[in-house]
Amino acid sequence: MRFCILASGSKGNSIFVETDAVRVLIDVGLSARQIENRLRQIDIPPESIDAVVLTHDHNDHVRGVGVFARRFRVPVYGHPQTLDNITYLFRGQETLRPWNAPFQIEDLQFTPFPLSHDSDPTVGYSIEHHGRRLVICTDLGVVTPVVKTHVAQANALLLESNHDPEMLMRGPYPWHLKERIASRVGHLSNHNAGVLLREVLNGKLSHVILGHLSEENNRPELARETVLDYVGYTFNDQLSVIEQKTISPIFRL
Repeated sequence: MRFCILASGSKGNSIFVETDAVRVLIDVGLSARQIENRLRQIDIPPESIDAVVLTHDHNDHVRGVGVFARRFRVPVYGHPQTLDNITYLFRGQETLRPWNAPFQIEDLQFTPFPLSHDSDPTVGYSIEHHGRRLVICTDLGVVTPVVKTHVAQANALLLESNHDPEMLMRGPYPWHLKERIASRVGHLSNHNAGVLLREVLNGKLSHVILGHLSEENNRPELARETVLDYVGYTFNDQLSVIEQKTISPIFRL
């Protein structure tokens, strides 16, 4: 399995995952044209995408899904309620595939798990291929036992490290938005990401990518340093940080 984070942050999210048998996008949170351009930057023809899988219905995760699905005739997988919530993006020409249990796309096994966020439902995914697991876990306000169980099984992990609490409280956002971000249905802080990793590290994780960073309330170097304070600097080479405007390397698992 190979994967690349095409975009991660409040202005748009998308993750590319492939095996020799299939190519999938997790979320299409930029315009379809921007996603096409980012795929081409990693030498992936957009027309080679076989499916789109959605985590939830917020605009920064679904913005381009309707156009992309129509343009390249790819099916869209999502929780039934998520698909119902974004019917305004569809024209009836798309193939929608609601799931209510773990599902398979060619040789990728997808296990959704619930996240605490203010779009209900919001899910993370454990994606398995030949016994190796990529876990995607962003857009959550609190770490639940279910989250911890799935993260502990990961061989590679995209984990939210959205904000520094002090920067958030000192920053320009109105108070109601600060409360929302810091709440149990908001976004995970650098500290909470570090605590989670410290509790689940068990030798399985070959790489962790910190994502969904706030451009106003965080800095990449601060997210990295905070997490390393919790897990130890021996983990430095296994830790990456992805910013909104950049595309990650292609990781192999």
